[in-house]
Amino acid sequence: ITAASPTLARRHSIMAEKIKYTLKHVGINCADEKEAKQLVSLLCSLFDLEPGNENDTHIFVSNMFEVMKDSTRGKHGHIALQTPDVELAMADLAKKGISFKEDTIRRDADGKVIFVYLDGDIGGFSFHLTK
Repeated sequence: ITAASPTLARRHSIMAEKIKYTLKHVGINCADEKEAKQLVSLLCSLFDLEPGNENDTHIFVSNMFEVMKDSTRGKHGHIALQTPDVELAMADLAKKGISFKEDTIRRDADGKVIFVYLDGDIGGFSFHLTK
């Protein structure tokens, strides 16, 4: 196959359009704050991690886990996927039949989408995209 062949050109085009995703963190649902704190302690001791930021809804464990103090997102929790261009990823996923929770969209100072939850669960987990 030469560089000018249609097969190679088509393959290159498909590869150029592929969206890059990396796992940012896994959110784990708990029943309440007490259960969340117990899980944080367990995760820290098992994997030699440090507790991170905490607020009314969650406690981070390192940058790997977001332990939720409730179960408002997903049956089991959520999975955060990082991507360089959230809007491009949204367009790609929309072509695949995915819709988004419009009320979860966050934008940067320029108005570009930097965060959004996908509509519905996959395998009992909600998914969100973040820049």
